[in-house]
Amino acid sequence: MPKVVGIDLAGKPENPTGFCLLEENKTSVRVLFSDEEILKEAEAAKPDIIAIDAPFSFPAEGYFRDSEKKLQELGFKCLSPKFPGMQPLVRRAVALVSQLGGKGYSVIEVFPHATEKILGIGMAEKANEHEYDAMLCALTGKYFLEGKCVEIGKEKIIIPKL
Repeated sequence: MPKVVGIDLAGKPENPTGFCLLEENKTSVRVLFSDEEILKEAEAAKPDIIAIDAPFSFPAEGYFRDSEKKLQELGFKCLSPKFPGMQPLVRRAVALVSQLGGKGYSVIEVFPHATEKILGIGMAEKANEHEYDAMLCALTGKYFLEGKCVEIGKEKIIIPKL
């Protein structure tokens, strides 16, 4: 089984970012904060793919990108990358994806709430929401490598096949 990293990225480094490493016989989750911590952990994992829950771009026009519009048509609720609270997240994601891609890692944009609904998974009451979303990201990455996903819209947000 390939190694997959899932990241539930926070908009600001002082807020918790969920990080999950999915391997053949184990899954580990933790909370990280700085970009340096995220990069260090991702590089230490040497993953086959990194799946990140964050928009990798802003819409060229309007409030939503093509991918968000398509997700909404499928019944999923999305926040606009132009929403004031989302803008720092997009900028952070763009920088992080650039750094990871520059180091040769394959990075995909995922939408873990779609994964959760499509697979019918529910979060345990005492689970940490950031770690849980990171686990859903990693699971989406695993399914992607297995050819069990679809690309949604022009920006190619990855979700499991419906």
